[in-house]
Amino acid sequence: MEKGTFAKYTNKTFKVSNINGDCIRLVSDDQDDLENGFREKIYPSPFKESANLPRLYIKEVKKADIDEIYEVDYKAKYKGNIFNLSFNKTGSQLRLGTINADLAKQNGFDRTDKYYYEKIVNQDEIEVLEFIKKYNI
Repeated sequence: MEKGTFAKYTNKTFKVSNINGDCIRLVSDDQDDLENGFREKIYPSPFKESANLPRLYIKEVKKADIDEIYEVDYKAKYKGNIFNLSFNKTGSQLRLGTINADLAKQNGFDRTDKYYYEKIVNQDEIEVLEFIKKYNI
């Protein structure tokens, strides 16, 4: 499960990193996409440990060439309430979040920022809700 903006282009789904006017920047982690006009992302020299960063491939295309653009977001239903949902790298535990202080207190959340509260839960404690918003091209 991945949050973000995505585009379908040439029968393949890509992450979108930028929508600017009539152009969309597609991002791939598949080296084979170099054969389809993608170019490897070059990280600026000040990036520490750039050798450990993922190899990504970028292509800018016109909106008219895109089949579909959509945004995916996830929320969680926990004890009858809807919360923001974040995934950790391993996927074994999930992080719920809210700005509602009363709701956070009722459900044992910890304050992690001035106006934000979070709680780590196991996936079997929640119902994951997927929201897809399609964009007009």
